[in-house]
Amino acid sequence: MIEKEQELNLVNRARKGEVEAFMTLIRAYQAPIYRLIYRLTGNREDAADLTQETMLKAYGGLKNFRARSSFRTWLHRIAVNETLNHLNKLNREKGKVEYLDAIKPTDPALAAVPSPEESSLEEEFKHGLERALAELPVNYKLAFSLVAFQGLSQAEAAEVLGCSVGTVSWKIHEARRMLREKMRPYLNRAEEV
Repeated sequence: MIEKEQELNLVNRARKGEVEAFMTLIRAYQAPIYRLIYRLTGNREDAADLTQETMLKAYGGLKNFRARSSFRTWLHRIAVNETLNHLNKLNREKGKVEYLDAIKPTDPALAAVPSPEESSLEEEFKHGLERALAELPVNYKLAFSLVAFQGLSQAEAAEVLGCSVGTVSWKIHEARRMLREKMRPYLNRAEEV
């Protein structure tokens, strides 16, 4: 992540037409933006296209960037808008929204070799979590993803989503509650072992 002063310096240089300054910003934020979009769409090609579209819109809109928020927050807002527009378009065209189909959470603490039964339970839990995340309503998944996966503060997420911090906090709380409820059967099985 780029420090705030460095980010503002790069934005000012990019506004003056220095392409390399804008490319430095893109290199810093492209991967997190892609991951966010992928979590929302579940489609790698769409995520790549929407990431590129986000960067192009940011470049085109740079002259209108007022620096009331960080460039990072502004860029996330563009990505969210592009993604929601895309999902709405899919919904209109196909009659359904395409959701996240795979998250591969990794935990280095699981480096020990598990027993076959533990491996089976772990795999079942992972698939259950993927399904539970995919089934979250998009506005809850979005708030949760911005904070839990993108590392934005709740205040930054509120700026991105155009709502209050309290609303973001509530959506995250509700997303966690829904995930806990959906994962209860898996958690109960793990306790039995």
